[in-house]
Amino acid sequence: MDFELPPSLGIYGNETIAKDILSRIWGKRGVFTCTVANTRTSTIPGLSDAGDTPELTMFTGPADAELLINGRVSCMKGIPINPGGIPTPATLTMAALQLSGMPCFIVNGGCSIVPYVPYFDMGGECGDFITTGKAVKNVRTEFEKGVMLGRMLAKANDFVVISESCAGGTTTALAVMTAMGVVKENLVSSSSPNNPKELKTKVVNEALAAAGIKPGDMKDDPLGAIECVGDPMMPANIGIVCGAAPHVPVIVGGGTQMGAVIAGVMALHPELKGNFLQGTTRWLMDDANSSMRRIVDSITPDVPSVYVNVDYSGSPYEGLQAYEWGFIKEGVGCGGSSVGAIAMSAGRITAADLKDRVEEIYRGIMGEAVAP
Repeated sequence: MDFELPPSLGIYGNETIAKDILSRIWGKRGVFTCTVANTRTSTIPGLSDAGDTPELTMFTGPADAELLINGRVSCMKGIPINPGGIPTPATLTMAALQLSGMPCFIVNGGCSIVPYVPYFDMGGECGDFITTGKAVKNVRTEFEKGVMLGRMLAKANDFVVISESCAGGTTTALAVMTAMGVVKENLVSSSSPNNPKELKTKVVNEALAAAGIKPGDMKDDPLGAIECVGDPMMPANIGIVCGAAPHVPVIVGGGTQMGAVIAGVMALHPELKGNFLQGTTRWLMDDANSSMRRIVDSITPDVPSVYVNVDYSGSPYEGLQAYEWGFIKEGVGCGGSSVGAIAMSAGRITAADLKDRVEEIYRGIMGEAVAP
């Protein structure tokens, strides 16, 4: 294959599949979706940094949706930040969408606070604590509606990018991947450089015990695993991939929590390998406190990761430099939308262009709302 990868992108895993998919979407029309959802698991103190306080994590997904669609947040004051004032990764997603002109749709997987934007409703509800062993309602409905939505999006576009904003989602992903036997240890990341691994593992062990599940019991039943110990983002996104990927290539935008989505798709429809890849960031792939590489390797060698080489180390803003210090790393499809934007522009959009636009957006958000 003659496809030449631009320096803005890197590949981990099956390079042949990655280059084949990229060559088929190069210069083509993409569409971006972000599935927002809540799990009460995110409010366990110390578990999630995707919000300034545990309670505010319930606003993170809805606020990200409002920021993407409307350029400002209605459901809370300010924008979703980590403790210390580090901005939501939605800023990078906004940059990718603005530069590429890629359309963006919000999918409501199940929120406790409903975002003030138009969205596709998957019939989900806010997820419960996974320690109940009965974490998600309406899983089958969400999955089936996701399949329908995936088919709809594939009809009008050459490729589909999916993503998520669901605080606490790395813990629920660890629980689902453990239930499926995909991982045997805690490999998931955190939005903080101080990944609370012991707490996440403890919560996951309690959740599996409450559900009466031993690791590997749900190997062939990802939807059952989600019902017990997952979150409402997962069935919607698994459905969208299963609906779209038979027709067009799909970019699964996100970090380690999307491992549960990739594992779910492969368990239900292994024949889709070769038509979807993970789109993520260099920060996530290089994270010392997690291992996306090992998660992907343990699911299948045939779903490669394509990552964007955005670098904030030269940024004048400390809030952005913090990404280089191990904060945030991924979320709101910032990696997947960036990979999609570069592909849609046939490589004309670069990692440097994305950084420049993020700084513009960041200046605007910190001062005044920006136009979407």
